[in-house]
Amino acid sequence: MTDKPIAETEPPDTAQGRRTFITAAFLALVCLGLAVAAGLFFRPAAKPAPAAPLAVQVIAAAVAPTPVVLQAVGKVTAQASVEVRPQTSGVLRKVWISEGQRVVAGQRLFELDAQPLKATLAQAQAQYARDLALADDAAAAQARLEPLANQEFVTAREYESAVSSQRTLRAAAAATRTQIEQARIALGYANITTPIAGRAGAVLVKPGNLVSSGNGTALVVINALSPVDIAFSLPQDDARRLRQAMKAGDLDVEARDSRTQALRAKGRLVFFDNALNDASGTILLKARFANADEALWPGEFHAVRIVLGMQDDAVLIPERALQQGQAGAYVYVVDGNKARIRQLKVDRVLDGQAVIASGLRGGEMVVLAVPASLRDGTAVTPQRAASQATAAVATVASVPTTP
Repeated sequence: MTDKPIAETEPPDTAQGRRTFITAAFLALVCLGLAVAAGLFFRPAAKPAPAAPLAVQVIAAAVAPTPVVLQAVGKVTAQASVEVRPQTSGVLRKVWISEGQRVVAGQRLFELDAQPLKATLAQAQAQYARDLALADDAAAAQARLEPLANQEFVTAREYESAVSSQRTLRAAAAATRTQIEQARIALGYANITTPIAGRAGAVLVKPGNLVSSGNGTALVVINALSPVDIAFSLPQDDARRLRQAMKAGDLDVEARDSRTQALRAKGRLVFFDNALNDASGTILLKARFANADEALWPGEFHAVRIVLGMQDDAVLIPERALQQGQAGAYVYVVDGNKARIRQLKVDRVLDGQAVIASGLRGGEMVVLAVPASLRDGTAVTPQRAASQATAAVATVASVPTTP
């Protein structure tokens, strides 16, 4: 009997079971991996933390007495301005003033060389003496011929010739006398004076130059600085309000610095044009200021205010709190802990303060400095700026009396 080796093999059912187990384990691992990956991918995002309230500076809308004014920008003009020109021809001998000097009416400004003018006067006087002598001689001849003509010892024609000669010489003497007066006037014009008081501008001609009367170059321009006028314009609606207010009496006109709004002078209205300008729809006005301190200078531009009265209960907020949108002006009002947009109507702006016609009540909190990120409904933490509000209201409510 031959012994055969036993094959080292497993039963078929055992191998099959092991393969099934490995496959199942592999699939399980794959599914587990997919589940983990899906869990990581589809895990809901973490809920963001609520944003912190936005800190904003706020101010309370104030109620205070405020002037009702009309505002414009005007130009200072000298009430009187004179271009000093020579009234006779001659060489400029001396300048008696300095550029920019204050002068009084009648003060000597320039002096022309008077020698040629004196010579002309002397010549006219000599001619007058000669003409007068000839006229007197002719009058004597006429007197001698008159009785002879009455007795017909001389012809009438001879006598009439003597009379005519005497009259001609008298007329010539009168003409020469007029030349004397003209020469004296011309000599007086050798000293050039100012007809008005004011301040001299630049001296335009120097000594040694020949100047002439007529349309020659002006020697200097004198501007009267006290008083002065400010010319300005108002639109139609403001002009109507002004005419209505003028019925109650004279109105103060204030000239203020265009940049700082500081009061420079107070005056009165002296001119109200009789028609509106067709092109601009405005009307020209002039106010006069005493200007004793020369605070106003010709050529300057100043803010002009006409005070129509006082509004006792004006609602005021700083102008920088105003925002502009498509619907017009608005502000952010703090309602509880949120900022809300509030549309409003502005009546006027005065010294950096906006007078609110409607849309805001006194005491409501308005965002003063608007952050770029502020939106309607944004949660805010208000920080009140009480000191700034007090100073701003005081500036508007008072009408200063000194610069």
